[in-house]
Amino acid sequence: MFSLRCLCLLLLAGGFGAPAVAGEALSLPQAVARALAHNPAIRAGDRTIVAAERQADLAGLAPPWVVGAEVENVGGSGSLAGVQAAETTLRLGRVLERGGKRDARVAAGAIDVERSRIALEQTRLELATEAARRFVEVLADQARTTVAAQDLALAHELTATVRRWVQAGRSPESDLDLMQIAEAQADIEVEHTSHELAGARVSLAALWNAVEPDFDTVAGNLFELPAVPAYDALVSRLPDNPALRGLALDTRAAQARERLAVASARPDVSMYVGVRRLSAFNDTALVAGISLPLGSAGRSALSVAQSVAETEAADARAQAQQIDVRQRLFTAYQELVHARTAFEAYRDRMIPKAEAALALTRKGFEAGRFSFVALSQARRTLLELRKAQIDAAVRYLTLLTDIERMTVAAGVSSP
Repeated sequence: MFSLRCLCLLLLAGGFGAPAVAGEALSLPQAVARALAHNPAIRAGDRTIVAAERQADLAGLAPPWVVGAEVENVGGSGSLAGVQAAETTLRLGRVLERGGKRDARVAAGAIDVERSRIALEQTRLELATEAARRFVEVLADQARTTVAAQDLALAHELTATVRRWVQAGRSPESDLDLMQIAEAQADIEVEHTSHELAGARVSLAALWNAVEPDFDTVAGNLFELPAVPAYDALVSRLPDNPALRGLALDTRAAQARERLAVASARPDVSMYVGVRRLSAFNDTALVAGISLPLGSAGRSALSVAQSVAETEAADARAQAQQIDVRQRLFTAYQELVHARTAFEAYRDRMIPKAEAALALTRKGFEAGRFSFVALSQARRTLLELRKAQIDAAVRYLTLLTDIERMTVAAGVSSP
């Protein structure tokens, strides 16, 4: 089994592996690579980046030149009747920005582009995490199917044994009835685990837009768990998480708006030049004009105050989120250690004893020393422990995946 962090590094290095073909088991790197290559959420994020880049380009453009024309003194009365005294003006003008407004817009646009990139990184990370979760679920359902099949085979054997003892008159007919009920329950469990496995396979394949699963099985050993990572190492990786980086970017965006508000204190100058035709004198003349808005400083002060408050709020939100993420990491880590402890207890202490107890009880039952109740209890105990071991392994791997999602650095790339 791969941890999500190792998988992300593998993908970043381009190690996607060969695509699985019919009859071959699908590996975790292949599953994640397919999801990153074909899930529409990735394309949506990519196009969002392109849109943000074009918007940033627009923000960097200077105000356009404006061409205008006007006609005066036409259609009046007396000497201004008709067009004999018309004055026609053609002018060209533009707004001259002052105070670094354009640079401030460019900086804000760059932050929006970076925000879109971080959002795509987060989408890739979430998609890789979900692929890992669904992969583990398929792997677990494969194990559950195997356990159910083993239990059904055991039920068949025990039914045959009980039938012999009933026919020999050593056991009551009720023992055979109870064993046949257990056999039917085991048969139902096999059917249940089979359709659960089918559903899990469809769920995994849906991540890369496959209507039907294009693989038969997934590769991996559910019971070979990765080691528990060091807690301090996980904490040190928290600042690289895309979600926390996005919150830090909110602070930078608020600061960019603050710089733009400060720049707006210096009003822009509107100016124009043109040519005027005076029909009454059959002459032309140059015209020019300039305008400057008043009251910009007061409006700018209000905008600056607003932006400062937004910056402080964004910074406080980022700090609160950092505290929350660290707390969630600590809680998840404790659960991870507990899941590992439980798994090892099932593997090393309980299941071996349950297997030995079942073998001993079968021998004792066949020798007439143990009752059918003891035999049935031994079988049921082993089955429940094997199921619990699978659940503990799934719990551990799911928690590890969640922890890796919280602490993984950026860099999950599409193939």
